[in-house]
Amino acid sequence: MKQETLWSLVGSAAAVAAGVMARRAADKAYRHEVGEAPPANPDEPDVGWRQALLWGAATGVLVGVVRVVGRRAGREALHRAPPGRHRRALRRLGR
Repeated sequence: MKQETLWSLVGSAAAVAAGVMARRAADKAYRHEVGEAPPANPDEPDVGWRQALLWGAATGVLVGVVRVVGRRAGREALHRAPPGRHRRALRRLGR
């Protein structure tokens, strides 16, 4: 397996895991702050504007933070790896 493919798979798996964790964290934070379950679909007509906006803001912030943390962690892992294994991947990232 090519190293680029391996790094791509590892990055994708980390992103999926981080996304699941972010969703769970957003769900818990919403329940804690609002006192009820988040809306399953904020676009539904029976969901109030307050609920829809709070849920959208909470998930948006968490997803943004998770993306930044994931990218930085991936980049740091590439820099710690032996030099011959990640030169092409670093070129793709612009370093």
